[in-house]
Amino acid sequence: MIKLAEKQNNHHFWQLAGELTRFADLSHFPDLPCPDQKDVDVCLTDVSKVDTAGLAYLIKLQAQLAEKNINIRYFDASDNLKKLANLYGVSELLGMK
Repeated sequence: MIKLAEKQNNHHFWQLAGELTRFADLSHFPDLPCPDQKDVDVCLTDVSKVDTAGLAYLIKLQAQLAEKNINIRYFDASDNLKKLANLYGVSELLGMK
């Protein structure tokens, strides 16, 4: 689940929590920021479990925002998520070097 955690100036902070796995409902995407919002930070601290479906979710979210010229930055990813992103060659795409 993603929720809007905070908004400062033209910047959104979202909090992602729970499991990002094939067993979770990953069909929900948050409401996109209004057109003047150009940056979104997504905190991954509370993601308890992730698999390739969750990784695909993060990529899709990033693509949706990119279509609207909105930058997204994921931060506080777990070591497991970073390893999974690296294994599939998307760590640089997701900013998880």
